[in-house]
Amino acid sequence: MKQTAIHITLLTVVTVITILTREYWMNTMTEVMVAAMLIALAGIPHGSLDHKIAMHRNKGLGLPRFLLQYIASALLFLLVWLLAPGIALVLFLLLTAWHFGETDFVIFGCRHRPGWLIFFYGASLTLWLLGHDPAALARWLEIITRQSPVSKGIVQVLTYLPAPLWFALLSLIILLNGAPGSRQMIARLAFLVFIFLLTYTSLLTGFILYFAGWHSLHALTHIRRKVFRKADIVLMIRQALPTTAAALAFLFLVGWLSDGHWLQQNGLPALFILLSMLTLPHMTEMHRLYTRKSA
Repeated sequence: MKQTAIHITLLTVVTVITILTREYWMNTMTEVMVAAMLIALAGIPHGSLDHKIAMHRNKGLGLPRFLLQYIASALLFLLVWLLAPGIALVLFLLLTAWHFGETDFVIFGCRHRPGWLIFFYGASLTLWLLGHDPAALARWLEIITRQSPVSKGIVQVLTYLPAPLWFALLSLIILLNGAPGSRQMIARLAFLVFIFLLTYTSLLTGFILYFAGWHSLHALTHIRRKVFRKADIVLMIRQALPTTAAALAFLFLVGWLSDGHWLQQNGLPALFILLSMLTLPHMTEMHRLYTRKSA
């Protein structure tokens, strides 16, 4: 828990600096470039070890078979995006809520809690991260879903229900779960301060600070502890590099085969869609990692 407290402190300091300097770079190309860099350095790598998780769980599973299943799942989700972007968006948000909730519950020692509580926490967190700037969210969702009625409905719900509601719900869940000691309670309170401060950043920066700065780094820590048995961090990075490069190449290939003009005009939303393709297989492997009794 000491490492978690240090992590939260450093992340909060970065967030405060981001807020104080926001007028100089936020809502500019610099923000987009920083977001893309953090996704490449932490977001994608934290899913690039899924093959190690799968083969750690199933010793007889070969890499070709795993990759075939993984890519098939990603392409299936891409097909949903192409045929029904509104449904794809809802599915992605549901998967994200569960994945965020499950990871945070492990971080704060709230494992073996009911699935509905994990999901409810993750949903409150996701809606808090997305709902503090409905206007920006509306622009993004219109681009991502190509003006799907579903995206408009989501924005209307978030506009109707006040954002503080989601913060109050996730705070109650994270503070009242289990019987945390004094150090753990301080860490949970510090985490809530960090989450609250994110609303003073832009929609993009706030989400990236949580996703790359908090979620992805902790997921990598969990993988290192359970799969690599706390081996040298350099070894884990080496194991992740080939699949990180392969994931980037896969995303580039899919993007290149898609509507090039749309991708050029909407680079970051396109990256969001392409990354979402990997959410289902990645979330599945992380769930198996967290629930495996021998892990």
